[in-house]
Amino acid sequence: MREKASGFEESMKWKKLTNAQRSGLNQIPNRRFTLWWSPTINRANVYVGFQVQLDLTGIFMHGKIPTLKISLIQIFRAHLWQKIHESIVMDLCQVFDQELDALEIETVQKETIHPRKSYKMNSSCADILLFASYKWNVSRPSLLADSKDVMDSTTTQKYWIDIQLRWGDYDSHDIERYARAKFLDYTTDNMSIYPSPTGVLIAIDLAYNLHSAYETGSQQQAFHTTGQAKIMKANPALYVLRERIRKGLQLYSSEPTEPYLSSQNYGELFSNQIIWFVDDTNVYRVTIHKTFEGNLTTKPINGAIFIFNPRTGQLFLKIIHTSVWAGQKRLGQLAKWKTAEEVAALIRSLPVEEQPKQIIVTRKGMLDPLEVHLLDFPNIVIKGSELQLPFQACLKVEEFGDLILKATEPQMVLFNLYDDWLKTISSYTAFSRITV
Repeated sequence: MREKASGFEESMKWKKLTNAQRSGLNQIPNRRFTLWWSPTINRANVYVGFQVQLDLTGIFMHGKIPTLKISLIQIFRAHLWQKIHESIVMDLCQVFDQELDALEIETVQKETIHPRKSYKMNSSCADILLFASYKWNVSRPSLLADSKDVMDSTTTQKYWIDIQLRWGDYDSHDIERYARAKFLDYTTDNMSIYPSPTGVLIAIDLAYNLHSAYETGSQQQAFHTTGQAKIMKANPALYVLRERIRKGLQLYSSEPTEPYLSSQNYGELFSNQIIWFVDDTNVYRVTIHKTFEGNLTTKPINGAIFIFNPRTGQLFLKIIHTSVWAGQKRLGQLAKWKTAEEVAALIRSLPVEEQPKQIIVTRKGMLDPLEVHLLDFPNIVIKGSELQLPFQACLKVEEFGDLILKATEPQMVLFNLYDDWLKTISSYTAFSRITV
């Protein structure tokens, strides 16, 4: 019995395709199959080979399985592994902040960690440090699920939390055992530095969606299992991971993906909800000139992010000064991430009622960076646009062009492109007038 192909493959079958395109289509069901069975396929007991860690993740490949590698890289694209770690740490800090009195905590301190900490698997450090209001009693090392604590006579005022992410497989997804092994490894080696002898290591298996913890400390102030279960359920970064896995397996969630802006749904721009256009076309701009030897070189000039509300005409113009690019590489890519970072910063600075419900990006390359930076705003819909909107032309308006070029530092400027038109015409007409 042949597995039924998805609608996309079926529809493509009858199109005029080159041989390469047609053989590419055959790979889709293979890739789906490999990803589905990956915990059974990609494991040490099957491939007796040298294990290789997948870039920017804590996943170990036990054999050369290119189709699976492609799927996993796609799922964890745009630093998702690191973002999941950061997001869970932030959620935990919030849980502790809400329970300060109940857990007798004086302060919750988020530690500064190396960006690669989440996938550095041979040593570790604390993510969060708790300081006691008084003193906590210390128990012998135990799993968080153990109800019988054996108390030592010692007390402590510092308690650390270390979050460890892993990608389990069919043979090794005993998360309790993993948490215990990692705790004992890291607290006894010479490379891991913890700020006190008492703490907890929380292990999370992203492949099997399991979590456990191993700790020394007092059960009551450690960390409520219910809090961790809630984070596992509601954390926005884990939601992005699940969505991407569903997409990779072509198990689509009940909510349909947002259609791109097109001439059919153009009218939705002017509904009551706040919608923003984000245009990153002019963020990284260069001038080209000839050197003395006759070679062409580029030199960055000031650019700008256009964030525009089509209903009110409000324009947030974020000027990106050339100093941002100093000493950086791969500037085209960096510009996208910089744009996403600035959009997220702007949203955070606004009161809830002024935050957008929808963001439409003019270039598809912005979808991933925005998805990652807006993890804290899971209700904001991010979608692309099939319409070519002439935001670049704004730079030809002298007032904008000069303002951007002459800026000596990054700055945010507010304008209203509709002036006072909305007194006499609708926002639909005003927007049409602007785009013309």
